[in-house]
Amino acid sequence: MLKKLYKYDLKSVSLLLVILHAVLLVYSLVGRIGFSLLKGGETLQTFEVSNLWGIAISFYFLGYALFIFAIIIGTVVYLGIRIQKNLFSDEGYLTHTLPVTPTQLLWSKVFVIWTWSIIDFICVVLSVLLLISYKETLPILLENTSTVFQILSGSFGVTDQLAKIVAVLDGIIQHFGFYPLLLLFSMCLGNLFKSHKVLGTILSFFGLNIILGLLNTMITLIIPGLSPFMQANLTQDNLSVYSGRLMIFTLVWNILFSVIFFMGSRYILTKKLNLD
Repeated sequence: MLKKLYKYDLKSVSLLLVILHAVLLVYSLVGRIGFSLLKGGETLQTFEVSNLWGIAISFYFLGYALFIFAIIIGTVVYLGIRIQKNLFSDEGYLTHTLPVTPTQLLWSKVFVIWTWSIIDFICVVLSVLLLISYKETLPILLENTSTVFQILSGSFGVTDQLAKIVAVLDGIIQHFGFYPLLLLFSMCLGNLFKSHKVLGTILSFFGLNIILGLLNTMITLIIPGLSPFMQANLTQDNLSVYSGRLMIFTLVWNILFSVIFFMGSRYILTKKLNLD
């Protein structure tokens, strides 16, 4: 039944998102065709354009950056709106009469968020590569990407493979666990409001973010092994160990609260559902 529910939920949200992401790819394709025509056999680095073309290209890239930002944020917002309507609006009366459990309802929504998060990421990457990857620029892109990862790793003291693996796992847990489940839990908390449930969802989401952020900071300041003020004579090796502790703590923190958000959402859907 979960599989059928997931297919239904995915189909119900995908039409608009497919159109928007297709428009993004077409927009990138138009830009690539335009740049290919402008190159005239020269590389992008050496080609000189008139002021008019320069202004046009600047506006294109501005629109492109805004479009990508809007696609990423818009996908999350749209999914949130559709899930909220499906669970807690008039549509919710039908949803909660289906022969499925609250756990299945939640997992279906989570799978939909995961699916579109992956599609969103793939489309954005393809869009960027379609626009700027040429025979001349591809080696530079690969080299710069590798350099960026090395700089990011080094800036956090991440120098060994285990620490890098923990950092990657933490990013995955945040993207596919903590924040999607926080969004669902915030919707469930918003449902407990007698009125203005959407506003309740927004306040719950940002309020929990702020509270958990402050709590996380307080804990790291209190625990000796995590507090930066209790680390004496930090060498490069000690910094790597200290950074590893912080990353492991953050990973455990995100896993713990992902579970709490899921259990809390299931409890509200089971015991405290309010569709008035």
